[in-house]
Amino acid sequence: MTIGGIAAIIAAIAFVVLVIFIGVFLMHLVKVLGNVNQSLEEITKDVNDLSQETDSLLNNVNSKLNQVDPVFQAAANLGTTVSNVTETAKVTSDSIKRRMDSLAKVSFFGTAMNTVSKLFSKKDKNQKNNKKENKRK
Repeated sequence: MTIGGIAAIIAAIAFVVLVIFIGVFLMHLVKVLGNVNQSLEEITKDVNDLSQETDSLLNNVNSKLNQVDPVFQAAANLGTTVSNVTETAKVTSDSIKRRMDSLAKVSFFGTAMNTVSKLFSKKDKNQKNNKKENKRK
């Protein structure tokens, strides 16, 4: 046997070993891809179920919101009404206060207070005028 013949036998054995490894690798790859395919089918089924449940839940939430919406509208109307009542009470209170003030001015006490305040204001004016004249001298 020549060196060329031995090299050919080694090459043939190496080729057979390579084909066996490739065959084993491909068999494992087929098993893995089969498992992946099965897992994808399960995941797809779960996603479809989840999507249906999500749609159902979303429809349920929308119906509940439609039921609650009038409550929020009523609360908004109540707030507006309370604001209007408060404004009316304020206006009425101011009106009563003005009337009481005008009645106090008309009453004896109010008249006496106005007279006293006018006397003091005249006295203050006279004192200021006297001081100005003293300063001029």
